[in-house]
Amino acid sequence: MQAIVWVISGLLAGWLARLVMKERRIGFLVDFTLGILGGVSGAWMLRSVGGAVPPAGSPAHLAVAVIGAMVLVGVARLVAGFTSSITSSARSGGVPVVSDLEAYVRRLGQVDRRVFSALLRRQTIARDVSESFQQQLTFGQRVADKVAEFGGSWTFLGLFAAFMLGWIFLNSAQNRPFDAYPFILLNLLLSCLAAIQAPVIMMSQNRQAAKDRYEAQQDYQVNLKSEMEIMAIHAKLDEARDLQWKSLLDLQNRQMDLLGRLEERLECVERNTTRTDLSTG
Repeated sequence: MQAIVWVISGLLAGWLARLVMKERRIGFLVDFTLGILGGVSGAWMLRSVGGAVPPAGSPAHLAVAVIGAMVLVGVARLVAGFTSSITSSARSGGVPVVSDLEAYVRRLGQVDRRVFSALLRRQTIARDVSESFQQQLTFGQRVADKVAEFGGSWTFLGLFAAFMLGWIFLNSAQNRPFDAYPFILLNLLLSCLAAIQAPVIMMSQNRQAAKDRYEAQQDYQVNLKSEMEIMAIHAKLDEARDLQWKSLLDLQNRQMDLLGRLEERLECVERNTTRTDLSTG
């Protein structure tokens, strides 16, 4: 019975630790091993701080095993990241290799991939958000926008005030009004109008919020592509500057060689002139 409790506790602790740390699923055996090692490491950490180890199968023991398993997963992540960085640096000499670039592209989101693809293909991503968003609206969304636009205007307020005043005067002037004071039917109509108008206005506001999110996404794509283009321009400028420096150094070296040759020729001419003078004298 104790062995069954250990197996169930190990599986549950490994599964919980994997879910909390967002690790991919490998198998029940790995979960069981992780849970058992987590229980051992958790008990060791608890003893090191002077605590008492709870009995196996208890909720406290499960919590200790989960914490220990989480610590083991975190340590494994740190070791894996450190070793992978050292390996990639040793293989490429500090320069990112193609596999690292492919892994980086895979980690990109859908929006980032679209921007990266547009950058490689030299395509524009800026669009008229209002026009493209209006083309996607359904009939109900257009009606909600019109109702919200009319309900938030002075025309609606004027018509509504005129309707209420006419209703009140009409029922006050008659001996047998169809809606006597305190105008219960009018209150019912106003309640129905508010109950219908509020969801329609909320629909329009939700659509406006969706439009704002769409605009923010478009702005993010444009800004991201602009940053990439600016970084590419900086890289080209740096490369051109390096080439200019190399050409300037080559030109300077050639000039130094010419100056050295001229000095040698001048020295030869001076020696010949001195010999001629001596022979003449």
